[in-house]
Formats: sequence, C-alpha cells, structure tokens
Amino acid sequence: MKLFSIVILVVVASVIQGAFGAQTLPEKFYGKFDHDHSDNFEEYLIAKDYGWFMRKMILLASVTKVFEKGTKPNTFRFKNLTSKKDTDYDNVELGKTFENEGLDSEQHKITFEYNPSTGILSEIHLKIGDSADKTDTYKYRMEGDFLAMEMTWKGVSCTRYYKRV
Repeated sequence: MKLFSIVILVVVASVIQGAFGAQTLPEKFYGKFDHDHSDNFEEYLIAKDYGWFMRKMILLASVTKVFEKGTKPNTFRFKNLTSKKDTDYDNVELGKTFENEGLDSEQHKITFEYNPSTGILSEIHLKIGDSADKTDTYKYRMEGDFLAMEMTWKGVSCTRYYKRV
C-alpha cells in the first residue's frame, strides 16, 4: 500500500509539473536563419519615423537570427547578428522579463512569450524610460524552412523572412 501511494504521488507530481512547469521554446525555432526577403519593411520604417538615410542603412544591413539552447536548463539563447551591431541574450526563460541592450544600443526590458495554440513566439521590447505605448512586439512563426517575423507600428505591418541555414 505504501508503494502504491508513492507511485500515485510521483504521477500526480509529474502531471502538475507538466501543467504548471516552465514552458520551453519549441524545437522548431532552434537554428540559424539568414534574412532572405521582406514585405512592406520600408513602409514600416517610415511609420517608425526613420529618416531616408537611416532607412537605407537598415535595409542594406545583413541580419541573421540564431536560437540555441541556453547555458542553463530550460532556457534558450537568442542572437541578432547584423553587419552593424549584434545582440546576444543567454538563459532566456519564456514569460520572464529581463533587461539588456537592444540593437539601438539602448537598454530595454525584454520578454519572450510563446502561445502554443497559435504557434507564435513573441519578442517584446520596451526601451527603459519609454511609456508602454512605445512597446515593440516582434511575432515569429515558422513557415516551412522560413522564420517569419511580423511587426506592426501605427497600423503599418511588415513581415521579414529568414531562411534556415
């Protein structure tokens, strides 16, 4: 009877851990992705109030996104590798906000969230000191061998496509 109680306790603990435990990044996102093409990206940059020269610099920049396992269990590492500046966030936990430098060299509050019902991974950035209405959200989804990143600002949406390499 004691053995049966222990087995039941272990099973219940496993179910609770599965239901309420740390959510991990799905395997489909892991890998290295090089920018391939974009839809409506310049219009998005105009909505963000970037001037002509800065838009051209951004449009010409090479961009690679990398998702790897983190150095701590149940975490991941996310890298933005560009011809201008890189970012590297290690030990990211889904749903937990952290502070780090963004591509604009400013400090940001950053949160990654995954919605299993839609398959969308969201990367949420708020520059420290900015009001909540200036929050940037980048939504990632897999489309075959492409990582699609959707962004919207002031009603202008764009999608950037990164090919798995």
